[in-house]
Amino acid sequence: MMPRVIWRWVYWSSRLRCYWPYTVCKNARWGARPMLKVDVSLQRAGFQLQVKHAFSGTGVTAVFGPSGSGKSTLLRVIAGLETQVSGSVQWHTTDWLQGRKQLRAEHRKVAMVFQQPHLFSKKSVMENILYGMPKRGEGVFIHPDEVIKVLGISPLLQRYPSALSGGQQQRVALARALLSQPRLLLLDEPMTGLDYAAKQQILADLKKVQQRFQLPMIFVSHQLDEVVQLADDVVVINQGQVESAGPLQQQVPQLAGHSDGPLSVLELEPVEQVPQQGLQCWRIDGQSLWLPQALEETSAKQRLLVWARDVSLALQPLTASSLSNQLAANVVAVEAARHAAEVIVTLSLGDQQLRALITRASCQRLALAPGVKVMAAFKAAAVH
Repeated sequence: MMPRVIWRWVYWSSRLRCYWPYTVCKNARWGARPMLKVDVSLQRAGFQLQVKHAFSGTGVTAVFGPSGSGKSTLLRVIAGLETQVSGSVQWHTTDWLQGRKQLRAEHRKVAMVFQQPHLFSKKSVMENILYGMPKRGEGVFIHPDEVIKVLGISPLLQRYPSALSGGQQQRVALARALLSQPRLLLLDEPMTGLDYAAKQQILADLKKVQQRFQLPMIFVSHQLDEVVQLADDVVVINQGQVESAGPLQQQVPQLAGHSDGPLSVLELEPVEQVPQQGLQCWRIDGQSLWLPQALEETSAKQRLLVWARDVSLALQPLTASSLSNQLAANVVAVEAARHAAEVIVTLSLGDQQLRALITRASCQRLALAPGVKVMAAFKAAAVH
């Protein structure tokens, strides 16, 4: 006899396949542009969360800040998991919190993926991902077949959590969250504790999920490379309050202020070229960049995080050098850095900017000033 969970999967597969593409493409769940408005206060011993912000109801928003700043607490408030909160939380036209009166978490249609996957150890992967799926008669817009395909977990369906790696478990947790048919997906540092390869896989999966299902996401992170790769908008939180918020590129100075130094975020165009020796070609301002090959081929634009300390400057192209990337650029500004012996040189690459952190002595030796043409070089292995 076929296991009960498999019968359930077969039922949903046959019932939904005919109209699945339409529901995703039309985003019929909640209309054109919903918005999440948050104005809340939460007091704990030695800590107060006081946040007022209107989150976009589309794309990916990163909540960024140092440890202990209130990022995870804010997500728990949005999800309805904090009981001692007051204020208001409104999704589109529905009040989730008004004063101290809350709409229960299960009625908000919000899915949350935590740092730990919290899978059912005695259930198979298939049973786990179908666990939170609505019963017959309730709205179903995200189909199991699509989730399994997008996340590439078909080979794992009959396994149990104990036989999965940390990254695989987190992908199963993500699949289960998606199949709960959420209006909003919350991610609380889901890549914590994963090795580099597993982390890159989860990042790639989240990009595919957003592109395929157009599901609004809010994710918490204190890792800049995660924010740069995923976020459309950034909310910087510090000591329980919103310090700044806006589109990613506008928030680069604020992100740098909470990091190890100045940085740049570049937008790259893909190039249809066969990777060479593990490096993939991209283009910026009509020039080529060679970067470590992505886990999966993509035709989408790529964001690149470049630390200013990793950028070297020269007046002529470098020869016989290990630096894989050299870009012709123009000096826009030279500014003082945190250390008196250093300066930050801002360069233009078309309509984008690249920052380099060099010594004041090097700046004087090269006679760098606005309008000077230079070559900016950095290792392929030094970028994220």
